[in-house]
Amino acid sequence: MLLYELTSPQVANLDRSMVVVIPFGSVEQHSLHLPLGTDSIIGETIARRLEQAIPGQVLLLPMTWLGCSRHHMDFAGSLTAEIDTFIEVGEQLVSSMAEHGFRNFILLNSHGGNTNKVSLMAERLRYKLGPTTKVVGVTYWHLITEEIQAIRETPIGGMGHSGELETSVMLVARPELVRKDLIDPDGPENPSKFEGSDLFVPGKVSVAKPFKGLSRHGGIGDPRKASREKGERILSVIVEKLAEVVGEIHSGKL
Repeated sequence: MLLYELTSPQVANLDRSMVVVIPFGSVEQHSLHLPLGTDSIIGETIARRLEQAIPGQVLLLPMTWLGCSRHHMDFAGSLTAEIDTFIEVGEQLVSSMAEHGFRNFILLNSHGGNTNKVSLMAERLRYKLGPTTKVVGVTYWHLITEEIQAIRETPIGGMGHSGELETSVMLVARPELVRKDLIDPDGPENPSKFEGSDLFVPGKVSVAKPFKGLSRHGGIGDPRKASREKGERILSVIVEKLAEVVGEIHSGKL
């Protein structure tokens, strides 16, 4: 169910143990070949597929499309929230639904710049709302660190910003927005061994760097191996794992 398609009386009659899914994305540059809304499109696609896979178990809030994208602001069209603003908006969304009696939440993140902020948001809400409310932060690619090895074709470094993974999923979600004629690998030429170089190889240190200094045209990774078939496989395993998260929230494991 999608919150904004329901009437207020319909929401009033919902089971309050239902898991409320709040997706967080971004509007920011995605190299030459992907649209600014890539992260938000991917996050909404995952959320809707989850709802279709386990109907009646989750309530989807609209995509929160303004993310923490300060590191992309050298590129035209990118929009950013400041860190405190982003966290406050997320906390108010959860608090609003908690005020209506809902007590189980997934903060579904689809943008790298939001990752640690969503974790902090979940921690703060745990202490603000008390132990009867569960708030679980999830960044979607963290769910498939093992499964992706059987899907990817690029070596480490190929699945970064606008790389093989995001381009494959966009070829499923909104293929008409993918500029195949402009696909081009990009990224730092001599990265530090301590910095993350791939969605599935996080850095050993935390350092903030603008993307203008990391790439030629805003990408990190190799989108040339992307395919629609690969995108379907990736989406399927993500949704499968998210459904397991919902199950563990209901069972009390999470």
